[in-house]
Amino acid sequence: MSTVSSAGRRFVLLAGVIVVAGGLAAWWILTAGRAANEGFDITDEGYYLLSYRWWDSNPLALTGVQYLYGPVFEWFGYDIVKLRFFRLFTVVVVHLLFGYSFMRWLRGRRPGLPPTRLWEAAGMAVVLAAGGMCYSWLPQSPGYNDVVLLGALTLVSCVLWMATAVDRGTPVPYWIFLVAGLVIGVMVLAKWTSVVVIGLIVITAVVVLAGQGRRAVARGILFALGGLALVALVVQLFVVRLNVAVPGILDVNKFIAGTSYSPAELLQLYWSSTIKLIGQTLSAHGLLLLATAVAVIARWRRLGIAAAVFALAALILSVRRVVVDDGAVGGSQHIPMYAETLLAAVLVAVVAAAGAVIAGRAGVTPRSRLSRENTRTWVILALLVLLPFVQAFGTNTPLFTIGFNAFAAWAAVMIAVLTGIWATPIAARVTVGLVLVGSLVATAAIAYTGLFRYPYRSVGHSQLTAAATIPALDGMYLSPPAEENFSRLAADLRPYTEPPGRPMLAFDKMAGLVLMLGGRPLGEAWIAPKERERTAAGVEEACRKERPSRPPLVILNRQISDLEINALRSCGLDFHADYERLAPARETIGLEVWIPKAERPVQPAG
Repeated sequence: MSTVSSAGRRFVLLAGVIVVAGGLAAWWILTAGRAANEGFDITDEGYYLLSYRWWDSNPLALTGVQYLYGPVFEWFGYDIVKLRFFRLFTVVVVHLLFGYSFMRWLRGRRPGLPPTRLWEAAGMAVVLAAGGMCYSWLPQSPGYNDVVLLGALTLVSCVLWMATAVDRGTPVPYWIFLVAGLVIGVMVLAKWTSVVVIGLIVITAVVVLAGQGRRAVARGILFALGGLALVALVVQLFVVRLNVAVPGILDVNKFIAGTSYSPAELLQLYWSSTIKLIGQTLSAHGLLLLATAVAVIARWRRLGIAAAVFALAALILSVRRVVVDDGAVGGSQHIPMYAETLLAAVLVAVVAAAGAVIAGRAGVTPRSRLSRENTRTWVILALLVLLPFVQAFGTNTPLFTIGFNAFAAWAAVMIAVLTGIWATPIAARVTVGLVLVGSLVATAAIAYTGLFRYPYRSVGHSQLTAAATIPALDGMYLSPPAEENFSRLAADLRPYTEPPGRPMLAFDKMAGLVLMLGGRPLGEAWIAPKERERTAAGVEEACRKERPSRPPLVILNRQISDLEINALRSCGLDFHADYERLAPARETIGLEVWIPKAERPVQPAG
């Protein structure tokens, strides 16, 4: 009878998890779908889309991500809304794959689980709910950060399948290694600094495969190299010749070598910002961490009651801190606040896991399942703890700005801890469970507000009411002032932008304007105020290889500098002699728009 009752309780618990986590996942997914046709960022998103628009004719790029999303964008008829839905689809599919792979592996580490598929479904729902962090603040269109994140989660899924086979004593299917090699090739093409997270995952894979001996490791490496070679072959034959793509990427990296952060400076930035975040998190939620540690060892009745009260009070204070400090609000301006919330959540799990293992081995409490894990399991869990930070390597901002988009890895860790400490007092288990649920609620709220209230460099949902009339933005909604300004500029420039594909330069960070006007970049698509030398080098390199058939239109939100003027000379153009302003800036939405004098229509006399 007790066994039936226990099974019934577990069924209800798993079903409840599916309902709650599934509902939270549906919240952010439906929000992302609803917002797919709203707002447009002419800076970063404009850069991505402009590079995708001309993916096969402009090899000057920082990364090769344009060779991944460019053909997709072209297949969609250069429809931005469809590309945004494609990103949403990939985010959902990869998180479901990761969730299933993780729960499939964890089932073997939790032998007392009921034999029901609700186990896998519950874990998948939790992981998918955590995937909402992909929409916390970045542009809605996909970029290289998406490739690295989704690629890393897919690689970890491959490692989990390997670990499952090793635990079961069966050979690892060869296709797992092939998929891993394919993913590695795609990640390196999208962003070469992804080799850092790839290296960490490969090391974990080797540790896992070592359980089946050296031959298994060698076999895995061989098939993975085959997958990597297949990616290179497909790219070479059907996408772009590598002797064109690689030199273009190398050229841009040479342009920025002297102006961007050095590796030492980046590491210092990563270290100092991470230590600062940890300190702020301990200050804000240290009481909750202490309460978790006490709850883990509260074996005796009176101590258990006191620990439960302490944990409840600490949890209430942490929730209040999250609410007061906007710790569950999305948007780039709120990154430091919600980073504390998410880091505190995973630290609760880490403290609970460490406490359960130490208390079990010291005899303070019965030994939990975590106390009996093998080396492979601890290596995998360590990988998941480190993954959010490591997959963000290469960004020139603090790691957590990009890293916490991989919160699904930490959600998986929290699942492993919660299901592995059942020998600890109930106060500890309830605390970890409530924190896990709270983190998923926070994630859904962060995604919702990041999409509707604080979308990336755009006004909020309520102000995006004007249907775009510019063909490049077909089907999208902008704010009425933005739609009016963009359409007016497009109309004024129409005599100079037809047919589409005219070279254009938009200084600074206005690649989206070039896309809207039907232009193509001259040199690199990215133009930033702090990297003028990089921009000039790109223009000079493009004109050195092939001068444009028409002089580029020049659009500025500042005065043109001697650096840009000299770069145009490499194209055979004298800016002062060959260009004139289209109209005063007040008539061209506050921008300086310069057109070739030779193309100005002749005004009739009189």
